[in-house]
Amino acid sequence: MRENGQRIAGADPRLRRGVEGWLDFSRSVMDVQQPSWEAHLRDGRGGKDLVLPLYRARLLRVDGVLHLAGRESLGRQTQKAKSRPAPQSWLVALDPLDALRLIDKVYVGSATGFTAEDDDEPEPEWPMG
Repeated sequence: MRENGQRIAGADPRLRRGVEGWLDFSRSVMDVQQPSWEAHLRDGRGGKDLVLPLYRARLLRVDGVLHLAGRESLGRQTQKAKSRPAPQSWLVALDPLDALRLIDKVYVGSATGFTAEDDDEPEPEWPMG
């Protein structure tokens, strides 16, 4: 429900396209210090990832839909490349309509702090004094 770490508004059509696959939610082998979990959406049991996996994933339940929140690694996926972790979340549902009902409740305000209504204010007189 994010792109490049930024939340996507519920009205955005990109959230209306679901991805079907096998959810693999398991203990991470990357973190030996403290236990953490990772989530993969695969094309089948033990198959290839359909979307970037979530690391340090947490599992929540909202209105009968599973909500997975974690971090995905953005950037080139090679051994030498440096990637950056970005927040990401998934909604997992057996019936896509259940997830769409929850998506309709998602509201994201303006990221800049300005709204479209700010354009209606008159410009200040210059020079200001």
